[in-house]
Amino acid sequence: MRYIKLTDSAHIELDNIYRTHDKSHVRQRAQCLLLSNKGFSVPQLANIFSTRTHTVRAWFDRWEKDEYQGLDIRSGRGLKPAIKENDTAFVDCIKKEVMRDPRNLQSAVDRINARWGAQLTVGQLRRFLKKK
Repeated sequence: MRYIKLTDSAHIELDNIYRTHDKSHVRQRAQCLLLSNKGFSVPQLANIFSTRTHTVRAWFDRWEKDEYQGLDIRSGRGLKPAIKENDTAFVDCIKKEVMRDPRNLQSAVDRINARWGAQLTVGQLRRFLKKK
């Protein structure tokens, strides 16, 4: 069985995080580490937190590697934007194509996709234009 052994200072800090942190997932992971320190096994912790044993072990790995930074969710998750705002040439092309016929976004999308080899949709274009 795998357990996390905490120092006194880490125990105090994790207890403080568990009681006061804004993000629920950070509080949950801190509590998991505290319970592991008390002797709860990985399957018991997975049952308590309604997750898989693999997930609990991943939390342990991140704690051992990154300590407190490992409690938070890593950046870079989720769907990446179809239109990157820092790609000025692409953004300028989008603006030009939309200005040609602002009432017909489908034709603008078709022209952009043909020119850039992109797979942009009308919905993605509409969301991008709303931001601007």
